[in-house]
Amino acid sequence: MIAPPGAALGWNVLREDLPLPLCVLRAGALERNIARFQEFSDASGALLCPHAKTSMTPVLFRRQLAAGCWGLTFATCAQVEVGRRHGVQRIFYANQLVGAADIRYVCGELRRDPGFEFYCLVDSVAGVELLASRVAAADPGRRVNVLVEGGLAGGRCGVRDVATAVAVAEAVRAAGSQLALVGVEGFEGLLQFRGAGRRSADAREFLRFLVSIAEALDGRGLFAAGSAGSAGAAGSAGAAGSAGLAGSAGEVLLSAGGSAFYDLVIEELSAARLSRPARVVLRSGCYLTQDWGLYGELLADLHQRSGSAEPDLEPALEVWTQVLSLPEPDRVILSAGRRDFGQDAGNPVALTHVRRGSDVRLSLREAGWQMTAVSDQHAHMTVPPGHGVSVGDLVALGPSHPCTTFDKWRVLYLVDDDYNVTEAVATYF
Repeated sequence: MIAPPGAALGWNVLREDLPLPLCVLRAGALERNIARFQEFSDASGALLCPHAKTSMTPVLFRRQLAAGCWGLTFATCAQVEVGRRHGVQRIFYANQLVGAADIRYVCGELRRDPGFEFYCLVDSVAGVELLASRVAAADPGRRVNVLVEGGLAGGRCGVRDVATAVAVAEAVRAAGSQLALVGVEGFEGLLQFRGAGRRSADAREFLRFLVSIAEALDGRGLFAAGSAGSAGAAGSAGAAGSAGLAGSAGEVLLSAGGSAFYDLVIEELSAARLSRPARVVLRSGCYLTQDWGLYGELLADLHQRSGSAEPDLEPALEVWTQVLSLPEPDRVILSAGRRDFGQDAGNPVALTHVRRGSDVRLSLREAGWQMTAVSDQHAHMTVPPGHGVSVGDLVALGPSHPCTTFDKWRVLYLVDDDYNVTEAVATYF
C-alpha cells in the first residue's frame, strides 16, 4: 500500500498502518533545518543554491525555494529535467555540460523560457570548444553562463593549476557569442574523508586556490560584463530568491559545494579581492535532513571550529523496520537491508524500539546495538543480553549520508512528533 503523494492521510507508523520497511521524514526537524540553514546563509551574505540531488523530491524543492534559496543545484541533465518540470527557474549545473542531447535540452529551455537561468562548469579548452560548438548549433538565443571549475589533485573534474584556468577562460572569451564566463567553482567535499587533523587545513588551501583562480581571471579581464541569464528570474515561479539576480550587474560568482566545510567556504571565498563585486554561492545539500552519522560528526567539527552552535541542524531521516527473527541470543534480524538504506558512509545506527502493539518509544542510542552485516532486505543486528525485543516489534534506524537513502525510495512519509503521517511525497530519481 503506497499512498499517492498529497493524498488525505490518517495513518500512524507505530500502529503499523503502512507496510514495513518505510522511510520517514520528521516534519518538524525538516522545517527547522530549512529555516535555520537559510538564516545561516543569509546572515553570512552568501547565496544558497542547495544540491537538490540529495532528495530529488519536488515538494521539498518548493519548500527550500520558498524559504529563500537563490536556486537549486543539479548534477545530471535528467535531474535538470525534473527541476524544470517542477518549475525551478534558476539552475546551477555542478558538472561539465558535454552530451549533445543534454546541450540541446538546456538550449531548448533557454530559448523557450526567457525567465530561465542556467549555469554550468568548464575545466578544459576542449570542453569549452565542444560546448560552444553545440550551443551554436542548438541556438538558445542567448549565451550560456559558465564557471571555471578548480579541482583537487587526484580528485574529480576541475583544473589543477591557475595557468590552465586562464587558458580555459581565454577559450570562453573566444567563444563569446555562445558562452559567458561568470565565476569560479570547486568542490571541497572530497576532503571530508581525510584525517581529522588535516582536512580543515586542506579545505582552506583548496578554497584559496579557487580564490587565486578568480583573482587571476579578474586581473586579465576575462569575466563577462554580466550574466547571460534573464533579468529578474526568481528561484521558482512565485518564489523570489534570497538576493535577486547575481551576475546581472557584473557580479562574479564564487561557489563551492559540500556539506562539511561551508563555514570555511564563506570565510575563504569572501576574502577574494576582485575589481568588481563577488557573491559566494553555497551548494550544500545535506542540511535538509542532516544525518545520524558522517554529517553529524562533521557538523560537530564545524561548531568546534567556529565556536558557534549555528547552524543548529537535526537528523530528520529514519528508516522504520520490523523484527523478523531472533535466531541467536545476541542476534536480531530486521526487515530492511541495502535496498532500503545507504551504506557508503557507514551502516545506519539503531535509534528506537517500539514493542508490538505499543506506542512507547524506547531509545536504542546507548543500548549497545550494532549492525554487523547487511543483506539485500535484512539487517543483522548484534545486541546485548536482555535486549527485550520480540518478533514483530518495530525498530527505527538512522542512516548516514542522506543522499544514498533517499534514492532507495519512490515515496517517503512526513510524520509529526507522534509518527502520524502528515504527507506522502514522491522522489524522482
